[in-house]
Amino acid sequence: MKSKTRMSAWSAWKLQLSLLPYGVVTFVITLVGIVLGLSLAIVGIGIPILAGTLAWNAERTEREKWRWEAWREGHAVPEAHAIAQQPQQDEAAGEKRASWGAWFRTLGKPEGYRAAANSLLGFPLRIALFVVTLTVPLSVAAILLAPAVYKVSDYLYGYILYNDATMEMLLPPLSPFERSLVIAGVGFVLMLFVPSLLRACGRIYAGWLDFIAGRATVAPAAAAPVPAASASPVAAADDWLARAEAAISRFDEDARHTQTPQPH
Repeated sequence: MKSKTRMSAWSAWKLQLSLLPYGVVTFVITLVGIVLGLSLAIVGIGIPILAGTLAWNAERTEREKWRWEAWREGHAVPEAHAIAQQPQQDEAAGEKRASWGAWFRTLGKPEGYRAAANSLLGFPLRIALFVVTLTVPLSVAAILLAPAVYKVSDYLYGYILYNDATMEMLLPPLSPFERSLVIAGVGFVLMLFVPSLLRACGRIYAGWLDFIAGRATVAPAAAAPVPAASASPVAAADDWLARAEAAISRFDEDARHTQTPQPH
């Protein structure tokens, strides 16, 4: 259970680090596409631009929902679903690319508009989660390295850290190196809360996706065929008895037919 929890925090950290580049790209493309589409719609050129922007956003948002659903489910259900649904998704994508009508029909579907709202309105949230995800673990790691930083500063530069008035007030009986050990201990305690923070940030963003774009649904698994041995014991015994009687009768018939007449 603990290893799965660590994997969940590690996966959340990697996903949240990708929020900034993903958010910048989707925000710029969506904003430019909508502005050009609406401004040029009066001459007809903006309609395909707007339709393409909405279709592109819908596809990217669907992929993002599946990524976060995979993190939320522990990479178990979504992987099996992706294996089962990959041919259907490829076929559907090919049909969408080949059909201009299906592409323009995104103008009348709410998924494209919700995806565009996710790209525009979710941009501040992506920046905030990226900053928290990047700065908090790095800051805690820097606190953990306080003794090493003290040694490097003392031996290379001759500057003694943790010897200022604040440290004299907080930890007066300790030497500067002992103060660095205390700071490293505080960093170790803070490090225990970092996985919970990362998972909380991941749940916040997954909840935002559920609110603005809807939650990704997992197709139900195909029902396994019921084996014949699952029948009742009485029915199974009757079946075996009928088979035995049929085999004995066939053996008697074969014996009578193959019996040769004795000479007198």
